[in-house]
Amino acid sequence: MTRRRAALILTALVIGIVGVTAAPASAHGLGGLTPTNYESVLRSVSPRVPAVHVRITDLGTKVELTNDGAREVVVLGYAGEPYLRVGPKGVFENTRSPATYLNRSTTITGSPPKSADAKAMPVWRRVSTGTTASWHDHRAHFMGGDDPPEVVRHPDQRRVVDNWVIPMRVGSTDVVARGQLIYVPPPSPWPWVVAAVLIAAVVVGLSRTRAWRTVFVVALALLTLTEAVHVIGLWDASTASFGTKLGESAYSLAGIALGLLGLGWIWRKGVESAVPLVLVATIFLFVAGGLADVTSLGNSQVPSTFSAGFARLLVTLTLGLGAGLAVAAALRLRPSSPARPAARRPRPAASVTN
Repeated sequence: MTRRRAALILTALVIGIVGVTAAPASAHGLGGLTPTNYESVLRSVSPRVPAVHVRITDLGTKVELTNDGAREVVVLGYAGEPYLRVGPKGVFENTRSPATYLNRSTTITGSPPKSADAKAMPVWRRVSTGTTASWHDHRAHFMGGDDPPEVVRHPDQRRVVDNWVIPMRVGSTDVVARGQLIYVPPPSPWPWVVAAVLIAAVVVGLSRTRAWRTVFVVALALLTLTEAVHVIGLWDASTASFGTKLGESAYSLAGIALGLLGLGWIWRKGVESAVPLVLVATIFLFVAGGLADVTSLGNSQVPSTFSAGFARLLVTLTLGLGAGLAVAAALRLRPSSPARPAARRPRPAASVTN
């Protein structure tokens, strides 16, 4: 088996494995975050308690409460029952509160167990020794499903679709966190798609010139850097644990590592020998950093600490550079057709002399 044929077989296997597993695994961003058109905004906490801090995190899907004071804060559940207790002794959840079970995920997929009873006496279980609690509160974020009728009628208009309230008690004082759920019209994804196609076409076109080696180096370096910045934005936008972030960004991190390895290989042994590695790295980056996050191009709220426009630009660059470099590398791996032997000219017949 020739080296080129082995490289082609390996590349095909990589495409199959990464395409089947990476895109579905990353269809939700880090921590389960997905692009959306709904923004959850905290408007006020009243009356104001200086030691209590509330904020909205994870693209509106989580509420975070920090209590630096001496008095405990009790967050009330959907039936007004004690749900969370946050204070100097740590964070506790009421195992008898239905909210404890309903808030385990961003969507409600089932009923709480029979032991959950909002009218029962609280049974507290400590879940953290810190003074910060973070939870999914279905009162404060869009639950998915169909858009509200007013949004369907006017999809290009920004509007408040709900006003939400989260009640709590600080000592003996009733405190209320109030906010709004706002529909933000999405941008058209087509300018970004066109830009990605143009970038890919430029990379492929330049790769067919004598400067193809430089094109490979520059494209791979830009692609690796773009995905590294993309991952940084995703990591900072999520409050998920380090282990969760590491696992959910495994394909992107593998692509970045392969990209750096490919650049090092090029530096030591030249572009020609690195083409198979460049192709494999490009596939990882294109799928994990581009295809998996392509919905960012058509939603207004994007899971990133960068601006939504810059996050879309990163995805566009990954799609364009990834597609272009993948095609360019695949063409370089394509076996060349064997040269046909030159046709022999018939020899002139020897003259016969008498």
